[in-house]
Amino acid sequence: MSETRTRAEKRGRFAENVCVAALRLTGWRILARRMTAARGLGLGEVDIVAKRGRTLAFIEVKARASEADALESVTGAQRARIARAAEVYVQRHGEHADCDVRFDVMILTGGLWPRRIADAWRP
Repeated sequence: MSETRTRAEKRGRFAENVCVAALRLTGWRILARRMTAARGLGLGEVDIVAKRGRTLAFIEVKARASEADALESVTGAQRARIARAAEVYVQRHGEHADCDVRFDVMILTGGLWPRRIADAWRP
């Protein structure tokens, strides 16, 4: 793995850890991290799966220099993969079948508190 890739991986893991802490502090229960529906099948990976009340959130975490860069980096193809992974997750975990599902983006741009964009897109 290249040095640039290693740094990006570390920054991404740090951002996920910060987001998990922020979610927990605001009453969310973390159900999964880096959940992969099925490797190699194009079904996607979800950074964080969290639940609060009847809301089940599939959360994509982005650490970027600016909020605009972060939002731009969540492409249509990535959204589709995350939605497919979410579908597989709900099928595997029937106890969440009656939950309201939404897709959030959490952005870390340099400060220590991430910005969460709730219901960032709909599949």
